[in-house]
Parts: sequence; structure tokens; C-alpha cells
Amino acid sequence: MMRFASLDDNDLRYLLNSFTKIELIKIVDFIDELVSDSLSSQFEIVRKHSLKKSVLVNYLKTIFLDTNYIVLIYQKLYGDEVISFIYQNLIWEYDFIDTQEIVDKFNYKFNRVERSFYSSNVFELDDKLALVKRKVSHYYSSEEDKLFLDENMKSLLKLVSPIPKNYELETVEVLEDTQFSYSNEDSIFNFISTISDMLKNNLIEFGKSNEKPLAKTLNILKSSTGVKEFYSEKKLDSLVTDMLTRSFSYHYWESKNFKSMELETLKNLIQKQLDDEFEFFIVRTFATHLKKVRYDSFTTSQKELFDVVKLILSEIPKDDWVSCENILKFCKYRDMKFYFETKYKTDDYYMDGDAESYYVGNNYEVLFFEPILKASFFYLASLGLFELKYNTPISGYSVTAKGKDYISTWDSLKYIKLTNLGKYVFGFIDSYEQKVIEKKQTTIKFDEYKPIITIDSNDTITKVKLESFCDNYDDNRYILSYGKIFKDCKNSKALEVKIDSFYKQIESNPPQVFKDFFDEIKENQNLLKKDLKQVVIELKNSKKLLNLFMKNKKLQELIIKAQGFRIIVLKDDLAKVTKIVRDNGFFVEF
Repeated sequence: MMRFASLDDNDLRYLLNSFTKIELIKIVDFIDELVSDSLSSQFEIVRKHSLKKSVLVNYLKTIFLDTNYIVLIYQKLYGDEVISFIYQNLIWEYDFIDTQEIVDKFNYKFNRVERSFYSSNVFELDDKLALVKRKVSHYYSSEEDKLFLDENMKSLLKLVSPIPKNYELETVEVLEDTQFSYSNEDSIFNFISTISDMLKNNLIEFGKSNEKPLAKTLNILKSSTGVKEFYSEKKLDSLVTDMLTRSFSYHYWESKNFKSMELETLKNLIQKQLDDEFEFFIVRTFATHLKKVRYDSFTTSQKELFDVVKLILSEIPKDDWVSCENILKFCKYRDMKFYFETKYKTDDYYMDGDAESYYVGNNYEVLFFEPILKASFFYLASLGLFELKYNTPISGYSVTAKGKDYISTWDSLKYIKLTNLGKYVFGFIDSYEQKVIEKKQTTIKFDEYKPIITIDSNDTITKVKLESFCDNYDDNRYILSYGKIFKDCKNSKALEVKIDSFYKQIESNPPQVFKDFFDEIKENQNLLKKDLKQVVIELKNSKKLLNLFMKNKKLQELIIKAQGFRIIVLKDDLAKVTKIVRDNGFFVEF
């Protein structure tokens, strides 16, 4: 049994109002022979050219909401092999069809059109193809002859064209073999707990742009959290840790803290991320294959993407695997699109290939929509919300990035499935039991006679904490260091905060030798003072100049101390010294 897409009354009216009156009359003429005389008379269609646009909209709305008329229009569109091929492909599959393809495939003859150099013209077709347009462009180095449908016409004809396979999101009955399976559901809470501790102690470091975490930070988190990466290959082996570090760091900084348990922290992050409430752009990690991408908090940026993701989530089977191909078709058949900026600016993004650069404007689905949407599900999987099945990244198209076999690292995603955690976070089940976080027991030994600390060799977090206070003494031992403690302390207040942080981060009650070390630092601070009221002046070895300073009584009264070729004067007297020297023929400037 055939199934057709549908729109409610208001949405259909909105769509019909997007046509001009002339375009509406064209549609009326196309279906005229199919409509009953009584309905035509009711709307006085015989006077269609003089009717208001609103009357034509109501007339067509009545027809496109009637199942009987939908079938009649379908039969007109699909009653001929050539005509049905053109409509089926333009409505559901392609933006354009080469006119020559139809000529070659079906020996179909189109009306002859005038062609001229350096021109691009659109022609109206007739009879059963009256709703289709033909674009003929002829330039010096290229020539195009294509059939297409206007976007609103395509949307209208979807109501009278049977929906194709993959229109709905459906369970995959038989999964193809893949190289990798992925789930981070068991590790995400340990990651949240660990990064929370590191953030509290200011141990998470980003680069100068404050966008990308430092490799050192990523390595610490990878070694201490057990987080599962997508790939082990170099340059692809930190994708998960990178995305999670960015997300939870910015969530922490914007929230001023994680005020709840790990499960609620995760729910809160997802809600804010999908509603695009953050001031940062996780999509930076999605679009690394593209250049000229700009991120602007004053535009929608990533909101349109996450709106598409939310619609997919609302329709996805909750307990089964779904193919990525199905998801992409689901979006395509509903004309779903998203942009980081305006369409015009997004079209200008490009990817460098081996022989040329490829622009999004000519490859929107291949370079932008598909890889970015796939990346969003890799991201949700890193948060423990989806299971994935995928292969080593390889392009499914003739296009590849420069020096690579793929367009983006996300290319080879095959299947996705909600985890139980994902079902809970997205509201499909009412409860979820968080896995108990097994924190490693940390053993720290403090020497009683020297300020030396011994830790376990695999205790990465404590090691990082100690680096702010200690130098490495030997394999697993660290000794308090003046240089490390004084580093980045610009005043006494900063020094006190640094010392207090040792007691908070490392040990609140260490042996006396540690307390004495810190007490001595406090006692010895600021024993040197700089006198900014005095200035040292160095004299050149000039006999005449030196005689001036030795014999001029006014200068001698201003000099506090003289030694060798240097004299010290009060800063307030510098102008007087300068005047006397200049009055005696020596030009100086300070």
C-alpha cells in the first residue's frame, strides 16, 4: 500500500502561500482535468486570473488535503515511465538531473531551446512536465543543461509522491560486520569525577586561544580515567578525550562548579548543549576538515545542527540499531539543512584535496551535512549516550582530503543505538542506576626529616598536583622547591594562596618539616625593598662632564652618593640635574 507524506492545515497553507499567484495558477492548470466540476465551480476557478491569491490557496489546500485527489495527481505524475523517473528523482533524490541523461536513457525528445555564449536561462516545460524547469547555461569552458524543481514545488509534490524506503527511521534487522564497536557508558562517570577534581585544582590547561586543551592535559586524562577512544591510530587517538575535556571544562566554568552528582551533571550538560546555551562551540571538533569556518556567538552557529539531532532523537527506535544511511535519507527526504553561519558564508567553506580545493557550495551534503551530522553522533557516543559501529575512516565518494583516504574522521560511521544511559538522559526511561565509580586509592608518604613526598608511580593526578610545588627528586619522590612555589606569584597575596592550596590539594596536616618550610617562606618574604624614589645616573668618561659634577656646588647638593661613574639622585631632583647639565652645554634626555 502506498504511503504519502502529509502536512497539517496550517503548514500546507504556509507552503502554498510561498508560491506567487502566477505559480499557483500554473498548478491549478496542471491538475484542472482531475478536479470535479462542483469543486471548481465552488471556487469559481473559471475566473482564476481575477481571483485573489487567498482563494487559489484555499482551493489548492482543499485538493491537497483530499486523499482521492492525491491519488489522481500521483497517477498523472507516475503514469509514464519517463515522466515518473523525472519526478521521482527530482522530488526525493536529486536537486538536478542532466537533460542529456534523460535523452540517452529514454530516447526522450525535449523542445529545442536557444543557446548563446555567456548566458544562463531557465525555461518552462509543458504537458506532464509543466511543473519542472530546465536550466541551460553556456560559458566559455562549461555547458550545463539540467532539469530541476523549485524548492517549494518539490515540497508540495512530496504530498502526492509515495514516500521512498528510508523515509522513516527503522530498525536494522541484519548488521554488516564492522571493524569497531564503541560504548563509553561505563567510563563517562569516572571521567566526569576526575575532570571535576582537576578543574577544582586548576589542573586543566588550554592553549593560548583557550579553545584546544593542551596535549599534556589530554594525556593525563586519558591515563587516569580509562576513557575509551574511537581509534588508536596517532592523531586520531585523542578525539574522545578532546571533546569531553572541552565540553565539561566550559560547562564547569560557566556553571561556576558542578553542583550535583555525575549523572545530573551529564544531563545538565546535554540539555544546555542541545539547546545551544553554551558560549563555546563543540562543532569546532566536528569541522576540522574544512577551512574558512567562522564561529560567531551572535549567529545560530550550532543550534540548527542540534535541532536536527533532536528531531532524529524523537523518531529513532529506542531499543535497536539504526543505520547511518537511513538517518541521512530521513533528513534528506525532509529537506533538513543546517549552517554554522548564513548559507552564503557556509557555501564558501572549502576542503583542500590533492589536486584542487572543494567548496561546500558545490558539495553541501558530501562536505558539510553528512560529516558534521555523523560527528554529532560520535560526540554523543563519547558522552556514553550511544553505542556505535564503524570502520576506519574512508571516503564513500570520489572526494578526499589532501593526503588522506577520507573527507573527515567521521566518514565510516555505519550504525548507532541508544544506550540505557542515553534513554534516560533523553527522557525515554524514568530511571537509571549510575555505575559506582571505583576511585583508585592514592598512597602519599611524607618524609619526617626532609620535605620529600613519595607517591605511586601510576598516580598521575597527584603527580600533576605536586608539579606546582615540587621538583622531581628521583623516580617516585618529589621535594618542595622554592622555584616551583614562587612561580607565577606576583605578590604576597598570591604566595599565600599558593601555600594554602598545598594544604587543600595535597595534605591538610603534613609533617612539621613541611610546615616549617612554608613558615620560613612566609617569614622571609619581602626582606628586600626597592626604593623607587631614587635614580642611578651613569656618566660617560668625559673630562669636561666629570669636572662639571665635581666642581658644580648645585649638582653636589643634589647628589646622594657617587661611586665610580655612577651617581644617585632623588627622582624628584632629576629635572634640576638635567637643567644644570643642559645649561652647561650637555644635551641629555631621560
